[in-house]
Amino acid sequence: MEKNYWAIHMGENNRYADVAYENNFIGVGWNVIPDLTNFRNTNNRQFKDKINPLLEKAYPDKSINAKGQIIGQLYRFGNLMNLGDIVLVPNTQEGKVYAGFISSEYFHETDAGEQCPHQHRRKVKWLKILNWDDVSRKLKNTLGSIMTTFSVSDHWEEIEKLLAESDAESGAVENYEEFGLESHLEDFLVENWERLKLGEKYDIFKEDNQVVGQQYVTPIGRIDILARAKDNNGWLVIELKKGKDDDRVVGQTLRYIGWVAESLAEKEEDVKGLIITKEKDDKLMYALRALNNVSFMTYSVKFDLKEEK
Repeated sequence: MEKNYWAIHMGENNRYADVAYENNFIGVGWNVIPDLTNFRNTNNRQFKDKINPLLEKAYPDKSINAKGQIIGQLYRFGNLMNLGDIVLVPNTQEGKVYAGFISSEYFHETDAGEQCPHQHRRKVKWLKILNWDDVSRKLKNTLGSIMTTFSVSDHWEEIEKLLAESDAESGAVENYEEFGLESHLEDFLVENWERLKLGEKYDIFKEDNQVVGQQYVTPIGRIDILARAKDNNGWLVIELKKGKDDDRVVGQTLRYIGWVAESLAEKEEDVKGLIITKEKDDKLMYALRALNNVSFMTYSVKFDLKEEK
């Protein structure tokens, strides 16, 4: 086990769980504590010595034990979580658990807004929605902790099994390094869409003049990028391989094509799929050979350092 496994309660009764899922982040409150970046790279004792006076001032009536729990949870969130760690966000009222992959370092969101006021945040790429009924009693009991941020690494084998089980929501991630790289690629594609060849024929899907085509939510999962033909006569479902095996990504793409054809497209509109992957893949090519509505593209990343005199 190289990565850690965490659970986060997003507000009282997990009231902010859906907001976190829809906006790809996790967060904790205690906004009286300023940007934790100022307290990074400190050990637990140093962190406590710096945070405790702020808590004493903000919460004079809280017990020493209560303030100690706050310090511990902030320390875990700001200092112990790492890129690639798995995080679970329970939403027990709706019978599900959001499972994600931490994709950013800690950051402080000053303008958090009313939807979720938590200012201490990390970005997450969600992998799957777990069914609460599929979770063991032991893991359920752990997820019921009164704490906000806590480790669930003791249950890593069960969590990995739940993530690996194929369902309509998402395929398991086989290669986390590739997943992280292609998660950033998704943002790059969206931000540079107009300069890409894809942008000549398609626009990222909009509703009420708002771009909604990135991580487009459907009843069977999230489409990485959903695009509409500029002449309004076709659709393009774009899936980044993101570490999933070939059969899963092909099956996922076909499911999304079917859903778009059934739910969004007019009868005469064409719905195509595009899979983007890091390198040419013979297995993927064979899988797509019999399909005339799904193609694939590869991408490359160039990174260069030059010594300046």
